[in-house]
Amino acid sequence: MVRAGLSSFSLHLPDALGDPWFELDTDGKSVSGSFQQTPTLDLLDFPGEVAARGINCVDLCIQHIPNIEPGYLAELRSAFESADVELYQLLIDIGELGSADPDESDAGIALTKRWMEIAAELGSTGVRYVPGDSEPTPATISQSGAAFRELYDYGVACGVEPATENYKVFNNEADDLLQVLDLSQRDYGLVADFGNAAGPRKYETLSKLMPRATAIHQWVDIDDDGTLNVEDSKHCLNMARENGFDGPIMLLGGKPYQQYRDTRALWDAVDELRREVRSVFGDLQV
Repeated sequence: MVRAGLSSFSLHLPDALGDPWFELDTDGKSVSGSFQQTPTLDLLDFPGEVAARGINCVDLCIQHIPNIEPGYLAELRSAFESADVELYQLLIDIGELGSADPDESDAGIALTKRWMEIAAELGSTGVRYVPGDSEPTPATISQSGAAFRELYDYGVACGVEPATENYKVFNNEADDLLQVLDLSQRDYGLVADFGNAAGPRKYETLSKLMPRATAIHQWVDIDDDGTLNVEDSKHCLNMARENGFDGPIMLLGGKPYQQYRDTRALWDAVDELRREVRSVFGDLQV
């Protein structure tokens, strides 16, 4: 069903979480990193905070997880379950699956598999990953299709639903992204990101993605005076509705990103974005 959600990357949430950046250690059993500023919201309190605002579906960026010890993951999973908030996808933003260097590609596959295991420990419904920032070529597209086949099967065995997104260089062009999915021969989820489709071919890109989209990352454009470009916002959402979209719409923010952040408080922006969704899809779960 269509429902509104948030990402730990939405608007001011990274700041509230302390602008964290953590990465897996080589043993895969711990993470190293730091908070770039003092957190005002502990990640363990994140599910309860969004639930109090009427949100029951979230994405979580891997770099925002400060601890992957079993006890902490169990505590975080319990926080989501207690707040009745679905952890929809763990967002895996690293790993060069599409690299022409086989060692780099193998390392990306291994890294993604480890994060799939962590997603399963957290009780996440799914995971989202992309081939990376390598340039797509016939050879690397074929290679990525095989990697996606292997990763899909591993994800399903872990109990999480694999998905990808029009994100990073390899997946910039919808045709390349869809070719990787077709070559994988697996039933992948697809996140259609309004912001990543920006540019003169934005609607063309979205027209190719929407028929297969299972989730949306909602970005809106704002004009020079800071007002929301309602025409563009509704056009994108109507493309989703007309293609029978029936999944979560994650309220990410606006572009230009810094201007949108500077002119909106977090929950005011969430209400603004949610109103846009409601104007097209009705109340439903949003």
